Amino acid sequence: MRKQERHRIITQLLNEYDVKKQEDFVMILAQQGVTVTQATISRDIKEMKLIKVPAQNGGYRYSLPKQEQEDVNEKLTDLLKEAVLSVDQMEKFINVKTLPGNASASANLLEKQFSKELFTTLNDDDSILMIARTEEDAKRIQQEIAEKSQSGN
Repeated sequence: MRKQERHRIITQLLNEYDVKKQEDFVMILAQQGVTVTQATISRDIKEMKLIKVPAQNGGYRYSLPKQEQEDVNEKLTDLLKEAVLSVDQMEKFINVKTLPGNASASANLLEKQFSKELFTTLNDDDSILMIARTEEDAKRIQQEIAEKSQSGN
């Protein structure tokens, strides 16, 4: 597996699990069919500049640096202002129409911003279909996208 793909998976794991030790990464990745060594995870943690933050159930867990999370929000807001034509929601589904060529970048940032609330995201050149985990999540995501995209129009 290529490093870039592994880093993407690690980012996803950080949103889904309280990963407290490097060995936890190795174990969770192995459960998903990705074989890595603790030394590889150690290098990934250093390259991704992961930090330890207090965990909800005590102790500390790995997290992305706060700056990166703020950058995602800022980039997403800027892109949505420029690219979104419409956003609609039905049950757990959110449909976003963008200017041609903008759906892929928008979908990537939306997945990062709403990783806990989303089940999956599909996109082509000018549209994004997001499937939320709950209908309440879908409503909140649709509302936030609408607010961010209208603030520039």
